[in-house]
Amino acid sequence: MPSWDELFKEKKNILDFPQTEVMKFVDRLESTFDRRPLAIWDLCCGAGRNSVAIADMGHNVYSSDVSPTGVNNLQMLLNSKDCHCETKVCDMSVNPWEKRDFDGVFCWDAIHHNTIGNIRNTVGMVHDSLTNGGLFMASLLSTQSGQYNKGRQIEPNTFVNDKGSESGVPHHYFDQKEIIDLFKDWKICILAEVVVNYIETENEFYKNNPFPYTKWNILVMKES
Repeated sequence: MPSWDELFKEKKNILDFPQTEVMKFVDRLESTFDRRPLAIWDLCCGAGRNSVAIADMGHNVYSSDVSPTGVNNLQMLLNSKDCHCETKVCDMSVNPWEKRDFDGVFCWDAIHHNTIGNIRNTVGMVHDSLTNGGLFMASLLSTQSGQYNKGRQIEPNTFVNDKGSESGVPHHYFDQKEIIDLFKDWKICILAEVVVNYIETENEFYKNNPFPYTKWNILVMKES
């Protein structure tokens, strides 16, 4: 069973370019708050592609991940571009900067890699870590996904595959009711289910697939 640290030691698991949705999230933050620089937390930063892009824009970036290898890769990228962000190795449910109120937090393609109890703890922690009016953006797996109900079910809607690059990693899938309940303490700004139906595929197409998968995208605000 590979750990996230082991996964990030392989080049194929490291993406180079920032996520388009993350860059648009930063645009939203810049239009929401007049102050500069903004304090933005890349929660589950992985190898750091989004953190570097935002730091290069001049904002104060805070990046955390459970993988030391991922965080080390981020630090090397920062050094090569002569920019800076604060980095920590920790679990997603922990805020290592307890006294910092963030303007924005995002967690892309990561928060669903957990049991529902830990996901709820993480969302609650993020709420406590934001300034009033602060924004949180996340993507989560949908029960409409073609991968739903595959692998061992360890709790309702949470499955673990025993094969493949993410063997042993829990994947929690959400329906609309559970998404709404998860963010009941927030103002939901945007909730979108992006459904992708694959009509024809070659064997193991997912290993080099340029297209997206079915998921939920959500943007929420902490109200005062």
